[in-house]
Amino acid sequence: MTKVHVFCAALAWFTLPVHACEGLEVSGARVMESPPGASVLAGFATLRNGGDVPLVIRRADSPDFSAVEFHSLVQRDGLVRMTVDDSLTVPPHGLLVIKSGERHLMLLKPARNFHEGDWITVRLFCSSGMLEVKMPVEKGG
Repeated sequence: MTKVHVFCAALAWFTLPVHACEGLEVSGARVMESPPGASVLAGFATLRNGGDVPLVIRRADSPDFSAVEFHSLVQRDGLVRMTVDDSLTVPPHGLLVIKSGERHLMLLKPARNFHEGDWITVRLFCSSGMLEVKMPVEKGG
């Protein structure tokens, strides 16, 4: 095998896609624009599990934010409170809707101000790998 063949084989190995979270499909992904200087933004999407077992998303991150957390709004004793969830579970052959006023992705400490038309990358990690999601920034309201 020549040096060129070895180089090409190595290059092909390193450019293989990261195995995505098997069975996970994401639709309607978006991040709502916040006022300049805001320390958090909220992300929403619909997650579909095409597999036969529950799909657990254990964490998320983004190169554009210091942290990404899973948050839920919970009503208790007549008050609505925001809680941090350790993971998200999408049922087999089911949906998990992440929407305003309920469960959402909390994107903390943006690296810069984001505006309508910008794109944010969020990576979702599950037991079978990672899925990179491109989320457009949309006007709030």
